[in-house]
Amino acid sequence: MSISLDHNRAKAILFEETAAARRLESTPLVEIWKTRIVQLGALCPHGKSSTVIAALGTAILAKATDGSVDVYALLDRGEAAKSYSARSLADNVWARHRAELGIDIGANGANPLNNTPFIGKTRIDEITGVRNKAGWTAFMECMGALEHLKNSEEARQALRGFILARTRSLLTAINLDPQEGDDLTQGSLVAILDRFVAEESDGGRRAQAVVAGMLDAAFGDEQVVVGVINDPDRHAPLDVSVTDGQGGFSIAFEVKDKPISEYHVRSTVEKTVKDHELRSLAFAAVSKQQQTRDFDQIVLWAARHGVKLTIFLDWPSLYAACKCFAPALNDLFEGRVFRRVLSRAVALGVAVTAIEQLRATAKAVGSGPPT
Repeated sequence: MSISLDHNRAKAILFEETAAARRLESTPLVEIWKTRIVQLGALCPHGKSSTVIAALGTAILAKATDGSVDVYALLDRGEAAKSYSARSLADNVWARHRAELGIDIGANGANPLNNTPFIGKTRIDEITGVRNKAGWTAFMECMGALEHLKNSEEARQALRGFILARTRSLLTAINLDPQEGDDLTQGSLVAILDRFVAEESDGGRRAQAVVAGMLDAAFGDEQVVVGVINDPDRHAPLDVSVTDGQGGFSIAFEVKDKPISEYHVRSTVEKTVKDHELRSLAFAAVSKQQQTRDFDQIVLWAARHGVKLTIFLDWPSLYAACKCFAPALNDLFEGRVFRRVLSRAVALGVAVTAIEQLRATAKAVGSGPPT
């Protein structure tokens, strides 16, 4: 039978062990695990299999929460004894709190395990064909050692060792000026965001950050949820969703920086309505290679089935819609959008160099003469 981990308990354990690590409370077992994690980190740096750090940290936290879990599980499957959802634990606990605790888990985006070779797999020990052989071997040795820990108390000591080894400044935090972006016009802002997404996908993160940032500015970031891309365990309907304030969602966006087809739109609508009973859906299909521009028949088909479907094929259209329905606050909407895009890009794990380049471009454009 599978295990449903208590994420609130996992969070409490993570914070308690972080506090103990800050007080330099150690044991021989803590030091052993600290050394293991340091060695693994050297073999799996950022850009080279660093997701294994997140996978190991998630497995350690899971065992510290419930000593009986199958540490090799990635997905919660009822027929698999002791399995649990490593993805949801990574998303809901590690990803949400690692930044405030100052812990580098290797994959520091919103969905740490949504990367090769873990995506689409149900168990870690069934993964093959990994390129970084030395790193993977060291990772599996750590997993074997974790599996043989006697109980959750020993796993907590392993977690403290992990925290000691991975506590560091990632230099991804940005100090936002409250007026940053306020000197951008609507046209210049949309243009630099368009270029930001077009020049590099970052696995769809840039487009997702821009959509989320625009929706943040319109509805408030506390109402906007960035979902888990390609994860069967995700709770949000699509890539970016807006909550309705009553425990549900008012609209969900599928974000695509690659061309979409009628078949893809139709199947996404069917699955989302079936799984989430949500009938207000939108697509942000912003690829420069998008050939199909006429989706009228799909929109009509959706309407006949009680679904309000909107398809945005460029950034100006989505921006205008968000601005139209945004509240009139005592600030400039363009600056509000720009600052939220920056914050979302950081949270999603977009490269720091790309974020800083975006800021530099905005500053240069904004400081130019009015047109």
